[in-house]
Amino acid sequence: MSEIKQLQQILEQNQARMKALREAFRSQMTALVNEVTTILQNLTRVEREFQLSDSRLEEQQALISHSQEQLAQLRESGSALEAKIAGLYTELSAQQEQISMLKATLMEKSGRWETVEADLTQRKAGLESKQKLLEEKQTELGRLQAGKEQELTRQKEALSEAKNQIKQVKKENPVADYLLSEAHEPPEMDILAVLIHQKEVPVDEIKRIAKSPPAITTRVLKEMENKGILELTGSDTARLAITLEPLSS
Repeated sequence: MSEIKQLQQILEQNQARMKALREAFRSQMTALVNEVTTILQNLTRVEREFQLSDSRLEEQQALISHSQEQLAQLRESGSALEAKIAGLYTELSAQQEQISMLKATLMEKSGRWETVEADLTQRKAGLESKQKLLEEKQTELGRLQAGKEQELTRQKEALSEAKNQIKQVKKENPVADYLLSEAHEPPEMDILAVLIHQKEVPVDEIKRIAKSPPAITTRVLKEMENKGILELTGSDTARLAITLEPLSS
């Protein structure tokens, strides 16, 4: 913007200078016309006096000679003034050309500034849109994480409750204690806890909850089925095959 202001100041200075040149030219032309008019009036008066009196011939001739000298001087001044006027016209033409160039530069700078400003506005709008989308994604992610944490907490509480129930069942039910005596590894304990808590559970859900690889969980399920602890149904679900007495209050 500082370049545009500087160009505008130069244009204003050039216009003021052109105005001053025109005024000087008019003033000099007016003075010249006045001088020529005065001389012509003098010549007319001299010629009239020369016609009226031969006795004043020498005086009139001297006056004529003087007038001729003044006229010669005026012609010389006029030639100098014409040369000066020609120089002023040349300078005026150069100033007009410079003004045209400055105007073109000013228009080009203004166009570039408008383009840059429009691009910045567009980029700002895009950035605000992306920022809003990012905030929405972060809010959604926070919500999903909170839901997962709540679900994990619920499952941990249910698993802990089931394990405590297993321990109490082992104390109160000798048969269950015998069947559960070998279930001291994480897969067996996790599977029993889930089955006691939910009674019947899809195998895929058991694999997801158990703290062992899916292949090991599948093998343990088969072993527990062979021991009569649980049953695997045709719909890929597992349920307890033993009846547990309710916990004592």
